[in-house]
Amino acid sequence: MLKRILIPVLLMTLQSSTLWSSAANRSATPPQENVYQSDLIAFPGPWAFAFGKQGIILVTDEQLMQLASNPDTKVNTSVKTDERMRSLRDICEAAVANKQPTIRIAFDYFWAQYREDAKGTVRKLFPDTPEYIELIGKISAFASNYGLGFELSLLSPLEIGRGYCRETGESGRWMHYREGLRDPRTGAYSVQLWRQKTWANNKGIIPLTPDGIRVFAFRETAIPGSPYSEVSPKDIVEISDSVEVERFAGIKRGAEAASDGEADPTALPGYTAERIRVFGKGKTDIGPLDRVFVVQQYRTEEMDYFSDNAAPYLHGLIDKYADAGIRINALYSDETHIQGDWTYNEHHDNGEFSVRYVSPGFEAKFAELYGQHYSDFAKWLLYFSRGQRDSENDLSAKRGSMRVTDATPTGIQQTALLRARYYELLQEHVVDLFVDAKEYLEEKMGHQVHSKAHATWAESPTIDQWDSGQLNPYAQKYEYTSNFISSNTVHQAASACYDYFKWGDFLHGTGNDTAEVGWLDRNYWGFALASSLGPLNRIRNAYAAHWGMPKEINERRRHLIDAWGTHAWRAQASLPYTLVQDFDHRLVDILTLYPIDLVAVDERFGSWMTQYAYTNYITANKLAELGKVVDGKLVVGDRSYSTLMASFEPFPSERLLTLMESMIDQSGQVIWSGPPPILDNSGSRILDRWQSLFGVEYLPTQDNGYIAAGRQISFEGTLRHIGPQTVLTDLLPDRIYPVSTNNSEIIARTGRHTVGTRLQHNKGGTAVYLGFRPRDDQSMSLGYDERHLFDILAGLDCYPASSPNALANDNTEYLSRTSEYFTARFPNGAISVAPHLRHVEENWPGGYHRDPEVDAKILSQIELPDDRLSLEQFHVNGHYIDYEGSGALSFRIGDTGKLISFAGKDCSRIRIDGQEHILAKQDHTLIAWAPVSDERKVEAGAQWVVVAGGKGEIQIPLGIEKPVTVWRQGNTPGSRGDKVASKTRNGTLSFKPTSEVAIYYVVPN
Repeated sequence: MLKRILIPVLLMTLQSSTLWSSAANRSATPPQENVYQSDLIAFPGPWAFAFGKQGIILVTDEQLMQLASNPDTKVNTSVKTDERMRSLRDICEAAVANKQPTIRIAFDYFWAQYREDAKGTVRKLFPDTPEYIELIGKISAFASNYGLGFELSLLSPLEIGRGYCRETGESGRWMHYREGLRDPRTGAYSVQLWRQKTWANNKGIIPLTPDGIRVFAFRETAIPGSPYSEVSPKDIVEISDSVEVERFAGIKRGAEAASDGEADPTALPGYTAERIRVFGKGKTDIGPLDRVFVVQQYRTEEMDYFSDNAAPYLHGLIDKYADAGIRINALYSDETHIQGDWTYNEHHDNGEFSVRYVSPGFEAKFAELYGQHYSDFAKWLLYFSRGQRDSENDLSAKRGSMRVTDATPTGIQQTALLRARYYELLQEHVVDLFVDAKEYLEEKMGHQVHSKAHATWAESPTIDQWDSGQLNPYAQKYEYTSNFISSNTVHQAASACYDYFKWGDFLHGTGNDTAEVGWLDRNYWGFALASSLGPLNRIRNAYAAHWGMPKEINERRRHLIDAWGTHAWRAQASLPYTLVQDFDHRLVDILTLYPIDLVAVDERFGSWMTQYAYTNYITANKLAELGKVVDGKLVVGDRSYSTLMASFEPFPSERLLTLMESMIDQSGQVIWSGPPPILDNSGSRILDRWQSLFGVEYLPTQDNGYIAAGRQISFEGTLRHIGPQTVLTDLLPDRIYPVSTNNSEIIARTGRHTVGTRLQHNKGGTAVYLGFRPRDDQSMSLGYDERHLFDILAGLDCYPASSPNALANDNTEYLSRTSEYFTARFPNGAISVAPHLRHVEENWPGGYHRDPEVDAKILSQIELPDDRLSLEQFHVNGHYIDYEGSGALSFRIGDTGKLISFAGKDCSRIRIDGQEHILAKQDHTLIAWAPVSDERKVEAGAQWVVVAGGKGEIQIPLGIEKPVTVWRQGNTPGSRGDKVASKTRNGTLSFKPTSEVAIYYVVPN
């Protein structure tokens, strides 16, 4: 990786030295990957995930001490309510037997809920303490006798803290804010808030130490017709010397609420808080300042990630592990973020998530980048506060009020930019710090270190809140409707984990758990994210996992995983399809900018505008880093796109506008949806340049566009075939942004307002403006199929057929949105088809471990979709298919028109382009094969891999005449088991697989 440079935060071009001097001397080429290979086949990159790992997920310190004290002591390694007793010797011997070079030892408090022996325990052993390193060293000394390395939860912000605080004297610092009234005559004020005492996350219970209270007096001027009030920074005056605190010992929240008297909060299973009153009097000489802003500060046992000591400390910690002889092959990095509580939507003040990380190092860095007036950041948090005017005597007390530094539209956007800069600096710097440490670890270990996981413990929209009454809440989470309450994205942004794309620099491979806790993700948002992340990753893999649903639903969603190429943790289960797809992700023609700054404009809203699957996504920062325009296509890595779409991009960079202009100059297409930008990410005016690009004029308002709840958007011109769209709500995502135009085609209006234009530039490119949110909801969560975004994109020719001569539009995305099947195409030419799973409304509880009897009752009330594929003359991506099977189908036609790879279940034949391929005389459970890709070939090894199971002989058209030897895989991946009798005739390989599905390697004689 190239040396780490100071991060390009929003707007500034920084002339600076490297962020960490050690990185400047590091090789730009990462260390070699440790690739396991047998004498048949190799397992590079994502193929290595087939091996899995032995190990133990710790939920108590006692388990770790037992493992280290005696390798034959049996320890409960279960993550369920049952017992699974294994010793360290058992774990090591099982790893060797399964050719698994790595054992996992990591603490994950999530699983403590299923273990009685974990209740009431307090974690004291952390990876950055000498005691922990000594114990891991003892375990390592034993495991080294077996030639094993470790997957450790080492380079995680959640794990590094206790030792860091002891060694450096520094810590994390969080600020918790609450507003109230002040009597300007006497200076008296009184504000209550929930002082937080402990947090809980997957690394245990985290104590918060109160670190002082600061109070600021201010006054505000309401901006009519908007949620904003103007507060000049110079009118914010500190009055902290008047502070007194009253503690209400009997008023508690969280895990401590049910306790009698005073309990040790660190021994309780979760978040705890107590009610306090902050009050004072005096300072009558500061003028008519009639409001106060209270900031409760906390110290946390975590790093000051922005300190000059941070990177050297991590390097020194890695040195300690290396010096102890501990061999690290991988990092357990599940759900990475800085310290924070995992509780969903339950540790707020007046409904607002009101804590932010503001360490001394952060203040210094922010001030260095954006001005010394930010060197004391506490008072600037006033501009983060939302909805805290609850003491007012009118209806504004219930409104989501916010403060701005200036009443003009530009000033309002500058305030939102302040928030965007905060979130971005926190996210980018934390990731860069740990990327640097990981590179140093790889340098010390002499090989690449895997870190397969995803960022964040709570996704949007999965954990966003709707008022669902007594209905299943997960059935509601597909559209911004009037019962939408709030998103959890602000919680993630404040915890440095709202940007999957940035965390992909550290997580190799990555993915998401969007379909978790029972949400089925029927709009395929998680699939689209995974398909977008994988091609950008060092290890070409990103998963779209799921959990919390009945087995039968689980199985049907796995068919979609197979068709999308977003294979989850257990890559072996999807092996037949990964073979055909070459372990890659689907292709699309559209790239959409991930709306990461929506939360900065209004923290109520999430990381999505429309949950739309038939596009890839990328943040504007990642696009600026990786994108280029070649022959009218936007090229990002090994993907190219004919259309770039923005869904909510309030602060575009100059680089982004340049990429858009280049696309249009080279006959590409750019679509801009949402608010026109006033400022770029440097704070400079960019509206004029943007207006020139789209051929419109926009008059900024003080309220982020106009409320249009209930209005209809009508279409004309190029989009005249599309029926009207109803604007659902008055929420920010549903605002409209009217424009005027003299030289663009008008394609959408609402009443007298023009909200859609299309400009054909002289050089052939097209710039389309949509001043509203195009809706799309294939889940039919509101009882009807809403597909305006798809219809608009199809009307703009974003989903062309495979050929001008095609009998019908056989574009894979077009078919996915208009047929009963999901279809996809892949870079190697493979095509996949699977039954949709978009109309099964969630009506089940979302627990991880399932009760079969309860699930059976639930399923009796559901009409499960058929998982059969019945394709007749089905035209897709230049081919037409006749096929009967179940689950997913993948196949690949070579340049000569021959079938060269295939994966299907409960099938015996397939006809493609009129040529029938008889694969068996009767249906087999599974038939799959593919040629071995070049990166997996070994000398004199396998040339094809077959995965099959069923009764009777199978016939595979490999196109070979010479004899081959077929080996059934042994007990470990890539090993030789039994030699299987086979024959080749007329280019077809025939043999009889076992009834159970097995893997076979075909080796030329």
